[in-house]
Amino acid sequence: MLNTIHLRTFLAVVEAGNYTAAAEQLHMSQPAVSMHVRALEEQLGDIRLFRRVGQRMIPTHAGEVLLAAARELVTLSERAEQDIQALKGHITGRVVIGCTSNSGEHLLPPLIARFLARFPDVTMEIRVAPGEVLLDALATQHLSLLFFEEHQRRRGWESCCLGREPLVLLAPPDHSILQQSEVTPGMLRDYPLVVPCSESPLRRIIEDGLRRRGVAANDLTIALETTSIAAMLQSVHEGVGLAFVPRTRIPQKNGLAPVEFTGAALYQEWYTIRLRSRRVPQAAQELYTFLTGALAQGTLTRAGLEIRQD
Repeated sequence: MLNTIHLRTFLAVVEAGNYTAAAEQLHMSQPAVSMHVRALEEQLGDIRLFRRVGQRMIPTHAGEVLLAAARELVTLSERAEQDIQALKGHITGRVVIGCTSNSGEHLLPPLIARFLARFPDVTMEIRVAPGEVLLDALATQHLSLLFFEEHQRRRGWESCCLGREPLVLLAPPDHSILQQSEVTPGMLRDYPLVVPCSESPLRRIIEDGLRRRGVAANDLTIALETTSIAAMLQSVHEGVGLAFVPRTRIPQKNGLAPVEFTGAALYQEWYTIRLRSRRVPQAAQELYTFLTGALAQGTLTRAGLEIRQD
């Protein structure tokens, strides 16, 4: 029978790319990591699981074959341990939740703090990454949940809307657009913009919102693209262009002026997303229940979100 400690070590080397990084991740010595991998290779018939390419350890064909089974066996082992603890009313385990570098990394910490106050023996990890990376990680079960700004209608996925926040168009206080008696979406064709990078959820939300108001993406003049909200704010300060910024990410003292639009504002909605499964770790189930409950709604309202009641 395969040893789960050996399998966890094998998976850590695959993820980290070398024995040294895997040892740091597992809080082991490098010789101990090598020993566990070698013991697993011997148990499987003295077959090599890794080959060295430069500074990285790459799985061999046998290692690739083992990979999916190793993940499943380790997950089942961890789930069994957590379920036994849950029977005693003791919720433990590790929950990994993903978000983009949008408002998510600003909104999640207070939510996680309140969750951990109720379940102090749960270990949490927040992974911040581009949207497509996060969606792939959820699909391959490297994440337990997503805190995401786009609804997902994939089969086998479950999305719950938590609330929404307006996107505020910001300009330097001396910008000419602020002298206009009325600002319509079509007027944005005449001004350079600072926008999130292409393919980011926030970029799609902005472009879709403007398209519904008669302004196509090709009509816009993009002066700067960035993955950073902070860089967007600073670029507006420097006069690079106007920018739509989520309201919860605008500092109270920012030296910028909001541009009042004629007509409906642009909004981004926030969802918690998970894979539908009959059996999920109890800690992940508790986090999903918390995020969709009243205590999380109160936290998000205080942070500046508008909670949907439907």
